[in-house]
Amino acid sequence: MRRSPLVLASALAFVTSLTAPIAAHADTTPSTGVAQLMVLEPGDASYKLFHGAVWLEFDKAQNNYRWGGLQCKGRELSDNSIQILFAAFRAEYTVAVEYVPSEYKGKTFRCITGFSISKT
Repeated sequence: MRRSPLVLASALAFVTSLTAPIAAHADTTPSTGVAQLMVLEPGDASYKLFHGAVWLEFDKAQNNYRWGGLQCKGRELSDNSIQILFAAFRAEYTVAVEYVPSEYKGKTFRCITGFSISKT
């Protein structure tokens, strides 16, 4: 029995949708100041785990927002984005961070997927 290309394409699309990873919905922090910014280099002992982190004024005692490494696999920030974050920190602009939770070895981390900067 010969099937039409349209039926085969529909079946393939359906099977792919079942096996494709589901993109996590990003949450957004309130717009707040940057309290601290950490950028790790490959020689650092923690670089394998994450490549950098930012602490925000509103929740700096409870959370940090990371990128890269095993804790935030596939969630890298470009060099330009890191420079923009530093400029916002230095100029005291407010930042709202987009993040998704990521689990590594039973612990949850907040991984940056984007951010926006505004002047208060």
